Amino acid sequence: MTPPGLALVADIGGTNARFALRRPGVAGVERMKTLSARDYPDIATAITAYLDWAGAKPAEACFAVACPAREDYIEFTNSTWRFSRYETAQRFGWTRLETINDFEALALGVPHVKAEGLHNVRRGTANPLGARAVLGPGTGFGVSGLVCDRHGGWVALAGEGGHVGFAPQDELEIDLLRYLQARFGRVSCERLLSGEGLVNIYEFLTVQAGKPAERPSPAEITARGLEHGERIARDALRRFCAILGSAAGDLALILGSTGGVYIGGGIVPRLLPILLDSRFEERFANKGRLSSLLANMPIYVILDNTLALLGAAATLSQGDQ
Repeated sequence: MTPPGLALVADIGGTNARFALRRPGVAGVERMKTLSARDYPDIATAITAYLDWAGAKPAEACFAVACPAREDYIEFTNSTWRFSRYETAQRFGWTRLETINDFEALALGVPHVKAEGLHNVRRGTANPLGARAVLGPGTGFGVSGLVCDRHGGWVALAGEGGHVGFAPQDELEIDLLRYLQARFGRVSCERLLSGEGLVNIYEFLTVQAGKPAERPSPAEITARGLEHGERIARDALRRFCAILGSAAGDLALILGSTGGVYIGGGIVPRLLPILLDSRFEERFANKGRLSSLLANMPIYVILDNTLALLGAAATLSQGDQ
């Protein structure tokens, strides 16, 4: 028999949907399972598949979604999935269905992360009550922040910071911007800091090298660069990490992130050898007259893939209060 108050929590991006169960009064989540979005025509089919696998009938749910999350109708930025919160709750018999931006949920999970769930990229001194920047490339480019309230709790900032304009930092990136402007018009950071962004960088570098334009998958580019030593692929990965460093430093300046910078998403954990061998940290810290503000700011890569689920569970707990 399903216990009262059992909740379904999910972290749903453009590529994968990660589901788990949250029991009232129990820390953490259980029965986590990741489904590929391309294997299911819509979110309801994926939910049904998970609940059948878990043998559960939750009373409520909270989904962390890779798109704006405030309206009833949820339309994913990098996926064909769409759903109404009201209709989905009615269909599955839930008393409520909350939605939260996926990086807002990731930020809410940060206070719960254990040391083994992080890789320290840049050592520094974090203010335990200071603001924390949270960002990361995956299918899209997610951005959030975490600020301490007056009662010792944490408030996550919801927004679509991944769609701010891309700011090139050298001649090659100016040429890259122009190359992408010819295709997209306005060029956001997400056009470079995402799976497709890595493909865009790789394609540009192949053309720059006088070769025919080529658009291998992000996984193939990563394999070519890390495992096969292909120069253009490795250059694309290094450039990707350098641009990420600039974006992370910009966000740290905006938020005053004395609590540290946390990089999530599905791409960076696979690129740690390249990240550490790239201009990431140099570009993060190079902020001209205000570089000193970032000099002692720690940077972490999030390895724990349950944090957004914990953030979704925290959202339900806040609603219970």
